Amino acid sequence: MKTSIHRIRVSLALALIVAGAATAQIQGTIINNDDKAFTGKIRWKGSTKSYAVTIGQTDLEVPLASVKDVQVPRPKEYDTAVNLIQQGNSAGAIPILEKIVAEYLMLQWDEVATRLLGDAYLKSGDAKKAAAVCEKIISGAPDKAYLGEMAPIYWQALLKLDRPAKVEELVTKAIKSGSRQASASALNMRGDLILATGETIDINKKALRDGFLRVVTLYRDVKEAQPEALYKAAKCFEKIGQTGRADQMRTELKREYGATEWARKL
Repeated sequence: MKTSIHRIRVSLALALIVAGAATAQIQGTIINNDDKAFTGKIRWKGSTKSYAVTIGQTDLEVPLASVKDVQVPRPKEYDTAVNLIQQGNSAGAIPILEKIVAEYLMLQWDEVATRLLGDAYLKSGDAKKAAAVCEKIISGAPDKAYLGEMAPIYWQALLKLDRPAKVEELVTKAIKSGSRQASASALNMRGDLILATGETIDINKKALRDGFLRVVTLYRDVKEAQPEALYKAAKCFEKIGQTGRADQMRTELKREYGATEWARKL
């Protein structure tokens, strides 16, 4: 249950930062350290660092220290927010995600919604808010700055805020972590860092060599990183005049990852 415990710790960091948020009573299950399950209406009580659980006519309070896991169904609005982002309407997703983060504080979905909220802010052009919302999670779990799904969102926000040295530091940590997924994401980001220095043929070649093409060739098993790498590799090949290689990257992107946002950009 390490993942569940870690998630609760990260959520606690969010709870401390978002003190006073109006959490809702949500149907779900609390599992304590003795593997006893309490299923009912759950609400986080920041004042006592415990969960209030209503089971029928009975009210219980379960201290955070005795909680092993919290299991809550996916918020109905979450899929709506995801669809809005996929349709290019990140601005429309933001208030939905902000509501989920507040109402589901310490109830499993706050961290997931926070990651997506950072992405929505970034796609809406607000890098400052994207970085800030990511840092709420990072304050409780520093490794989230270079490991996991949120890290690339954070790196992009930092790059847009003109902090390339910090991005390079985190990218280096990701590559050294031993995680292939983290390394592949970091190499894509390294390509972006290189491209941020200019638009010359040599710079595009370096971005390919040290970033995108390494992901395409050496990290084929990391499917999550492939669409971005293929798309950006195609762009670089186009800029250095290798249209045949660019077409090859685009063909593979459409064939293997046609449902992704990167393929939709073609």
